[in-house]
Amino acid sequence: MEAVVKQESQTQYRILYFICAAHFLQDLLTSVVPAMLPVLQTSLSLDYARLGIVVMVANITASFFQPVLGSVTDKKPAPWLLPLAALFAGVGLTGLAVADSFTEILLMVVLIGLGSATFHPEGSRVAHLAAGPRKGLAQAIFQVGGNAGQAVGPLMIPLLFLPFGLKGAYWLLIPMLLGASALTVVARWYKNWAGARKKSGQPVQGANRYGALSLLVAVVSIRSWIHSGISSFLPLYYINAVGMSTKLAEVYLFVFLFAGALGTFVGGPLADRFGKKSVLLFSMVGSIPFILVIPYLTGIWALINIFIVGFISLSSFAVSVVFAQELVPGKVGMVSGLMIGFAIGAGGVGAAVMGYFANSIGIAALMEMLLILPVLGWLLGIRLPKDRTAQAPISTSA
Repeated sequence: MEAVVKQESQTQYRILYFICAAHFLQDLLTSVVPAMLPVLQTSLSLDYARLGIVVMVANITASFFQPVLGSVTDKKPAPWLLPLAALFAGVGLTGLAVADSFTEILLMVVLIGLGSATFHPEGSRVAHLAAGPRKGLAQAIFQVGGNAGQAVGPLMIPLLFLPFGLKGAYWLLIPMLLGASALTVVARWYKNWAGARKKSGQPVQGANRYGALSLLVAVVSIRSWIHSGISSFLPLYYINAVGMSTKLAEVYLFVFLFAGALGTFVGGPLADRFGKKSVLLFSMVGSIPFILVIPYLTGIWALINIFIVGFISLSSFAVSVVFAQELVPGKVGMVSGLMIGFAIGAGGVGAAVMGYFANSIGIAALMEMLLILPVLGWLLGIRLPKDRTAQAPISTSA
């Protein structure tokens, strides 16, 4: 019991750095799928609707399974799922190298999505357990790894896929093996911790507030529509409407996603000072003027503007996970799956809807319609409880 209490009072930075690095490599692999849309459009002659379906399938598989797996592992920890997650993603990406039909692409995307669904609930739990008293900082360290991986993922298109076609996916076996190695280290620590925690019999404390959690899921889902809409269709907008080259369009996407990674890291300390709800609301309303001018800017001003959009809109990413864990302290895996998985999966559904809108009204008009989403997110977010009212102690139950 004393060993568990001592460990819970200390921040395990070594484990946090390992899980951050693994998150970077895992999300680098999975973020290749939406970034590949221009390559798939050229290779398989896919229209916007089918490209939206690819993103939808990737997000649904990666995301909607996460709360289920998290709920299962709330009852029984499964450290071995962590290195297995990297293998799923690697095999799926290798399969893309030999896929020659829309159906085969979807099957490989499902496998990649399963890797993500397997990783994130347990990865978030590890960050929670290793945090000690610094839950916000630990979650920010974990999440910034994933967002940085999502930012770097699009760079694989000009580096690997444009020169080599779909067979460039073979090179992604290298980050897969590195990620599996890092997760093996994390899994060993997690297994030892879970064994000691089980022997201690320390109870879960705090009331579960599912109504507030449902509202938070809705707000985060809207944020995911914004993020998925921009990350999926911004390169296509620049290529097809503005006439930008594919390489340059992917650089703009990298800037957007990299800014989101920075915003994720900065948002944690800001939430410690100003409150989680305040940061969440700002991530919605603060992005409105910058989303408004996306279709009207080019060159360096477009690059600066898209950086600001990414930074603001994802500043609440880690914050919302910690907020959810406070609202429902007894279900760390389940709520992490909801925040990282289900809510983000809603963004994939949004991408499919946006694909049909792009076919109907044009991709330029679609970019203008994105303005509606942060307004709606802010209107819902103001109904969330102040995070001072979510004072139940956070459980470290595995």
